[in-house]
Amino acid sequence: MSDNTSQISQSPSLESPFSKYLREYRLLNSLLISLFAVVFLLALLWNIVVWVAPGDDGGADFSDAGKSNAAPQKQEHKVRLMQRQKQAKPTKTHTFRAIAVSDISVPMVDIEAKDLNPAMALSPMGDVGDVRVDVDMSVLNKAFASNFMGVKSQANKILFIIDYSASMRGRDKVMRHELCKAIDKLPAVGSVAVLFFSGPTWIAGQDANALHKNWEGTNGGGWKPKDGHTPERPKWIPVTPSTKKKLKEAVISTPLTFGTVWNNSFEWAFYMNPKPDVIYFMTDGNANKNLQGMDIIKSKKGKTKIYTIGYGAPAGAKQPLEEIAAMTGGKSKFVEMDQIRLMEQNIDEEKKQAMN
Repeated sequence: MSDNTSQISQSPSLESPFSKYLREYRLLNSLLISLFAVVFLLALLWNIVVWVAPGDDGGADFSDAGKSNAAPQKQEHKVRLMQRQKQAKPTKTHTFRAIAVSDISVPMVDIEAKDLNPAMALSPMGDVGDVRVDVDMSVLNKAFASNFMGVKSQANKILFIIDYSASMRGRDKVMRHELCKAIDKLPAVGSVAVLFFSGPTWIAGQDANALHKNWEGTNGGGWKPKDGHTPERPKWIPVTPSTKKKLKEAVISTPLTFGTVWNNSFEWAFYMNPKPDVIYFMTDGNANKNLQGMDIIKSKKGKTKIYTIGYGAPAGAKQPLEEIAAMTGGKSKFVEMDQIRLMEQNIDEEKKQAMN
């Protein structure tokens, strides 16, 4: 009886609303607590990574021994940075444009001479071939247009290979005149070389008669230097008033000798370093007689373009000269004898007018 009375007298425990809420929504509460913890952790990491402690200007080049004003230091640092940025910018832009006209034209080059600053080393000039040149022409890269006997090209390094054989006698006035005119109008931004051939090959300006004594051979069988003789090979020379004068003197004074054999000239041409950009090749002979020369061109031409000029040449010369030009990407031209005679008359008229 007493046990039942005690059970009845005990009152049930009361549950608070907050406890009831936690009990009923314990899963949601756990998620909210976890989310809050994650947000708090991200905020803490963000402040650690991004926040930078304040301090003195780290770009200063010197430390201050006493009190100073921070504003002048920052202004000085800003000025120094602006100066460095200005020095880092390129000051000039180099451009050029070359304009080809009927004759050799001087290009319009927007580059001052002091900007090029080429290094030239010239040895004592006993003759035109005795020249050593170290000129970096890459800044201009095929910078000038040239024109010889009406055949135009654009190049940096030009080589003339000209027929001085005895068969040119009686028609060499125009050749010498046109070659002098072409040389005279070369602008001073490139390099040039001139070779003459008549079986032997020699550099313009050398004594042809003296050099020929060191060669042996025939027009049919070919020519070569005698044993023990090593001919001087051509070198690139700068286009200057002095070299122009020497080359023109050589063109006018060199005698015509022997026959039309030109294989040695092309052997020498492709031996040059670097090889010519353009070769002007003038001859009055039939090129198919120089089979060895044709083989040399085919095997060693590289990127050199050859512009062939048949000068009063026989009909049989046309096809092989056109073949030489075509295989090298050049052009071919033929000057007939009646054209040569007309040009001779024009030259004589120009001389008369100049005298008057």
